Amino acid sequence: MKLVKRIRERWRDAEVLRIVQKRGKQILYVRVGGGVVKLIVHRDGRVRAFGKPEGLAIALRTIAERVLGVGEH
Repeated sequence: MKLVKRIRERWRDAEVLRIVQKRGKQILYVRVGGGVVKLIVHRDGRVRAFGKPEGLAIALRTIAERVLGVGEH
């Protein structure tokens, strides 16, 4: 998965804990440092991120949007 590769390029200690497939979305649980972030990628291209620290969640959401080619970037 290209997204995981990009995340690991930025944070060497990043690991994907779990990937869940639901109807119209994928949910990725990613641990970076000590924080866990929940990334939700919808079928229509929307990306949402939740977790602490919030800066990490925003950074992961931005990377996901760039890899998927959606968003304002």
